[in-house]
Amino acid sequence: MEVAFSPKPYYVVYEGKRMGQCSSQCMKKEELEEYEVHPFRDRICKVFSTDGYFTFEDILGMASVFSDLACPIIKIEYAFHLYDFNEDGFIDEEDLQNFFRRLLNGKNLSEEEIVSLAHSVLEEADTDKDKMLSLLEFEYAITKSPDFLQ
Repeated sequence: MEVAFSPKPYYVVYEGKRMGQCSSQCMKKEELEEYEVHPFRDRICKVFSTDGYFTFEDILGMASVFSDLACPIIKIEYAFHLYDFNEDGFIDEEDLQNFFRRLLNGKNLSEEEIVSLAHSVLEEADTDKDKMLSLLEFEYAITKSPDFLQ
């Protein structure tokens, strides 16, 4: 497995307290403290883990994708899978609404505003007007947003 980060984080993760707590060299998703507060924790587990458990290789893969050194296209592909809540291979308006609800955690926007925002994003990014974003359309939309790539 090729990883996109320096060896230092590798040793920190492997020798860390949390890895030592798991005798089988894998962790349940609930054992990652930082993971517990992340609004996309269930999706991260689904996309990066093996059957609901994080193996050491899963953690390395996740760290590689989230690394500053990772290729932006790889980051975009994994973001696409994280945001495809219904796992149909596309991001539709419902997926976008779920994304905004989780990201905002019920703050600042009403449900109507979330629906409107999701609709607006889909209208702008859906180049073939099929009411859903393919990976290619998502990639194109994200590359126009420099904040995501940082």
